[in-house]
Amino acid sequence: MLRVVVIGVGPAGAAALRRLEELGVKAIGIERKKSLETPTVCGEFLPEPTAISFISNKPSVKKAYQYIALARKLNTFREVHLEIEGIKTFKMKIPGFTVNRKELVEKLAGNSELILGDDIVSVLKTPDGYLIKTRKGVSIESEYIIAADGFPSTTRRIVNCPARLSEVDLALGINVKAETPNMDKKIVYMYASPKTPGGYAWIIPYNGSVSNVGVGIRYNFVKKGENISYLLEEFIRLNPKGFLTDYSLLEAPRSRWIPVSGFYGSPVCGHVLFAGDSLGATNPINGGGIFTSMSLGILAADAVWLDNPTVYEQRAWNEIGSILEIGRAYRKLVDWFFENWSYAKIISLLPNTLITRIIKGEKTLLYPLLTLGTRS
Repeated sequence: MLRVVVIGVGPAGAAALRRLEELGVKAIGIERKKSLETPTVCGEFLPEPTAISFISNKPSVKKAYQYIALARKLNTFREVHLEIEGIKTFKMKIPGFTVNRKELVEKLAGNSELILGDDIVSVLKTPDGYLIKTRKGVSIESEYIIAADGFPSTTRRIVNCPARLSEVDLALGINVKAETPNMDKKIVYMYASPKTPGGYAWIIPYNGSVSNVGVGIRYNFVKKGENISYLLEEFIRLNPKGFLTDYSLLEAPRSRWIPVSGFYGSPVCGHVLFAGDSLGATNPINGGGIFTSMSLGILAADAVWLDNPTVYEQRAWNEIGSILEIGRAYRKLVDWFFENWSYAKIISLLPNTLITRIIKGEKTLLYPLLTLGTRS
């Protein structure tokens, strides 16, 4: 019998496998994709830890950034520019860099035993743990499961671990790699307007003249008829600041669902530990989720080693969940402005330093005012 099976080998699952290897815990990873991170649907941007010290000093985040250093920094940035259409462009000093997410995941999981191109179809409780069966007929017995299979999590559904996610707490993101010879390579560009309902568009210089270009919107707007492929085309036609002049697409756009709620379900059900977006690792205010997902994978691995799931529940909240809750409070304020766009000019009165801290997901004087009620 194995000690643990890791289901899903993205950033969270790969970080869990790496940490389990360091701790000497026998594990195996199962990934439905035939090749790790193929395709990748992500902006692949990370802030420098010095820019987010309010979270980067957490032990699991420190470890995550040590793992991230295994991959090459492809491009580095000085600033993030947020243009709110017709209102103001905020120039925020948030240094960061891009990585190849596929390279990162492969570096983390490279020495682990993996089953690729297969997914789970059943999980049966046994006296000693779980019997996991895959679509291709593989059966594995394990004491623990780390579920890092994203959203919607097949594992969460199969083990019947409850979760709550409303339409407004779910986003749809679309991204494409493009040649962008006229993009300023030292900034990340974000664009918010009624044309990006409940979210924003981005141009992230990835490597050389190649950028990740995308749009994220909220599911409640998708249900009202918004078409995210059309919104991406419209953003490209807009050609903000001339950044997309003479662009050319290098691939077909790809989309995925992204929880933007913070933790939306229990981190633990029995000896099943949820990490990454099977729990809700994406920061609701900025859409970042690589290092938070990895941190949760690391914490889950530690808890398996300690044979103490309660430790994971506590540390996951203290080190990651509580920070994401701040981002959720800010996101709810943004939601109000999207629903009442005529009042959005108020945002121009806010100082650049405050907007910078909000976008990073840092607690400010606004946070207590936004959390006077209960979490809804």
